Amino acid sequence: MSCEEALQTQAYLDGQLNGAEGETAERHLETCAQCQALAAATADLSDGLRKATRHRAPELLRERLKKQLDRETRRSPAKSFWVGAASGGGLSALAAGFALLALLPPTAATLSQSLVDAHTAALTGGKTIMVASSNHHTVKPWLAAHAGISPPVTDFAQQGFVLTGGRTDQVAGTPAAVAVYAHGNHEVDLFTWPDRGAQLPKSGMARGFRTAFWKMGDLNYAAVSDVDAAAFQKFVGLAQSQRE
Repeated sequence: MSCEEALQTQAYLDGQLNGAEGETAERHLETCAQCQALAAATADLSDGLRKATRHRAPELLRERLKKQLDRETRRSPAKSFWVGAASGGGLSALAAGFALLALLPPTAATLSQSLVDAHTAALTGGKTIMVASSNHHTVKPWLAAHAGISPPVTDFAQQGFVLTGGRTDQVAGTPAAVAVYAHGNHEVDLFTWPDRGAQLPKSGMARGFRTAFWKMGDLNYAAVSDVDAAAFQKFVGLAQSQRE
């Protein structure tokens, strides 16, 4: 027997409810086993679609675009790419340059800087959480509906990291899902975004925040926080042990 609130729950998962309606649907989802099953099915569908439609540009095309950009950058710095692009003959080079930017993965330095920028902006802007819940049946499908991916979401409360909600964000221009955890008075953000073949940075410190990056399947993950080293490593280990 289906729940009478199933249609309202589906509307919530699709991102169509805001304000009081959204909060009501969220509270119902946390207590209704049938709607939790619906949410899980929605998240599974999102996973399937993501895995079925992901495409990587052919290596031949990537190499051709790299060579095109290399030829442009070897010309006179004052007149090379951008001056030529202003003429009709330079339009193809301009298009190639923009296509290359869209296809090539970001650098490790760009990823590290972007991660810390996003974490800092959320903290200072008071927008760390868009969906507030410690229930993965609520957070996971919300992320699937709003970020386009549904990463594993686990509450590690017994290990000292309480799931408090989630939000959408960006890492180097790529939409990301963020699961938010509390460790005492500290916040730990777990970012997830589609893998574009980028070389991930090594674990380290950036502007006072600890960062760690890793790949799992066709997704990239990154943790960022100002917790102490031992607590951060513990969280990273827990996050890496999750399975979709």
